[in-house]
Amino acid sequence: MPACGYHVAMLETALAHEQEYLSDLVSLVRFESPTHDKAACDLLADHLEGLLSGEGWQVARHPREQAGEILEASIEGGGGPRTLILTHYDTVWPIGTLDRMPWRHEGDLVYGPGTCDMKAGIVSAILAIRVLREQGVEPRGDVTMLLTSDEESGSHHSRALIESLAREHDRVLVLETGRDDGAVKIGRKGVGSYTVGFRGRSAHAGNNPKEGASALRELAHFLLFVEELADEAAQTTVNLTVASGGTVVNVIAEEARAKVDVRALRAGEDERIDAAIRGYRPRDSRVEVVVEGGLNRPPLEPTPANTALWREAQERLNDLGLTLEGAIVGGGSDGNFTSALGVPTLDGLGSAGAGAHARHEHIRLRETLERVALLAALLAGKPNPG
Repeated sequence: MPACGYHVAMLETALAHEQEYLSDLVSLVRFESPTHDKAACDLLADHLEGLLSGEGWQVARHPREQAGEILEASIEGGGGPRTLILTHYDTVWPIGTLDRMPWRHEGDLVYGPGTCDMKAGIVSAILAIRVLREQGVEPRGDVTMLLTSDEESGSHHSRALIESLAREHDRVLVLETGRDDGAVKIGRKGVGSYTVGFRGRSAHAGNNPKEGASALRELAHFLLFVEELADEAAQTTVNLTVASGGTVVNVIAEEARAKVDVRALRAGEDERIDAAIRGYRPRDSRVEVVVEGGLNRPPLEPTPANTALWREAQERLNDLGLTLEGAIVGGGSDGNFTSALGVPTLDGLGSAGAGAHARHEHIRLRETLERVALLAALLAGKPNPG
């Protein structure tokens, strides 16, 4: 594959900063930051503000009462397209995980809680701007990086800010990790989560069971109903994943609960599922059904605008002498919100790695640094003459 000398210099610079990359990454990983621990998240936000300010970013803080503070960091560029970079610094791992899953660097692999999901993505954005500066190149447009603290729990405290900033920018680059094989994420399913409660009537299971209205029996009917809503051709999945109910063996179950996970790739599918779940009518009219929850993230579809941004990324990959595939995945990200607004969005540009939310979570270092070069190339303006 042909490569452009201007962009190859970016790749060489990114690869030359391996030790600095590792140093910054370990400093973030050692600040354990579980989503629901505001104090721990705020400590990391303090560290991140100092790190970003030292790199020349202008940092603003957005306090949140029930989540860690959100950081908005900006770099001035030329008059080209304004880029919003989405990252998050919260993780799924509780305090103390580092004692059981310590940071370690083995060959090309770097292990530790929160490495690929997604503290490496934050470090990649910082290094990409550093690469541009060392090449004497400014971003072709203003760059804003948003560092949120509640992505792993649904972005309830940050969604409004994400959407507001997206409307002020021309494109969005999401620095979540790529697919496990390294593919960039050009599509994501929308996500819905429901809790369905069933309240029936208790009775003695031996003496007068017919006087009871079994919440568990109704839950069983609901399971068959809800999973039939899936559509393989449309790539829509609906799964009842958690169920509980009843009290003791000789009592007809008065109460039961179920949780349902919904994933839909196409706009409209999520609304179809939502309407069906809320419209469920119990087989036993004596059982009351209450539906809580709903749709959390709309689909990130391969729209024309998103596809054009992916084509641009492929051109920069060609300039760098690199190749990456594009993939559609089941999990959601904050890019789902921005894509639904019509803002061109490309996801999975952070680290190359595997094991997000798993004990073998890790990044592949060289591939990750190659993606730093891709990010720098997407942000870069024209090189200075001479």
